[in-house]
Amino acid sequence: MLRTRVLTAVLALIVLISAALWAPALGFDVLLLAIIMVALFEWLGLLGLLPRRAAAIAAALGLVGLASLMFSPSIVRAAEGQGAALLPLYLLATLAWVVVAPIAVSQGRSIGSRSGLGPAVAFVLCFATWLALLQADGIGKVFLLSVLLLVWVADTAAYFAGRAFGRRKLAPAISPGKTWEGVFGALAGNLLLAVMAITLAGPPSGGLGPTIFSLIDEQVGGGFLFLFVILITLVSVVGDLYESLLKRLRGVKDSSGLLPGHGGVLDRIDALMAVFPVTMAMVSLLELGRRGPA
Repeated sequence: MLRTRVLTAVLALIVLISAALWAPALGFDVLLLAIIMVALFEWLGLLGLLPRRAAAIAAALGLVGLASLMFSPSIVRAAEGQGAALLPLYLLATLAWVVVAPIAVSQGRSIGSRSGLGPAVAFVLCFATWLALLQADGIGKVFLLSVLLLVWVADTAAYFAGRAFGRRKLAPAISPGKTWEGVFGALAGNLLLAVMAITLAGPPSGGLGPTIFSLIDEQVGGGFLFLFVILITLVSVVGDLYESLLKRLRGVKDSSGLLPGHGGVLDRIDALMAVFPVTMAMVSLLELGRRGPA
């Protein structure tokens, strides 16, 4: 099992890194869209939709995404790293992940379950995630990697802190393995990452482009950066917990069996789905601040 898990992870990383570094920009954007389409398909399955209907909605996301890349000036600019026009969508996703999702987790129900809007919510949040990934990649590969590191470090630090010190359960009815000590470990890990990123960063003219840490630090200061890192770490925890809730409500262990040893695509990117729209909401606000009033 461990061998299969490691092999799957290595192959996935090779494909993603190769595409990020050498594929044409449009090709990488379409690959990201395909990944989010699969995640949406799995999300809809967790909501109880039949595979045929879930596939149709996921295909609709793909068509909307491709049409947007071809015909929407705002999304073309986002792909170039300028996403201020998408701020309303990012703010809507931020509201969902910062306010609505924690309430849903505390009440043990999925977002939109009472109104029947669950599939629409999933569609909008997946679309927002894809656009946020698009914009992050448009800013630069180093920037994209820096946001991914926030997710990966939080997940890794939470795992090891939980294993070593975990006593108090975070949400035992939803995810028995998660602990408050794991959350504190994730916070400590990402705060240390931010300190290291700022301390070890070279001059802005180094040619590698900004990171999420340097961008926020240079524009609003280190104190705000640490508040941002705390928020994003907690958002990553919420994203993870929310997907665990969906699986618990559906009575399944994984979102699918697509990735041997890892479950489904959504299992691997649940925290990322929450982190990227919230991050790009902040980046887009800073972009508007730089421009000043119209």
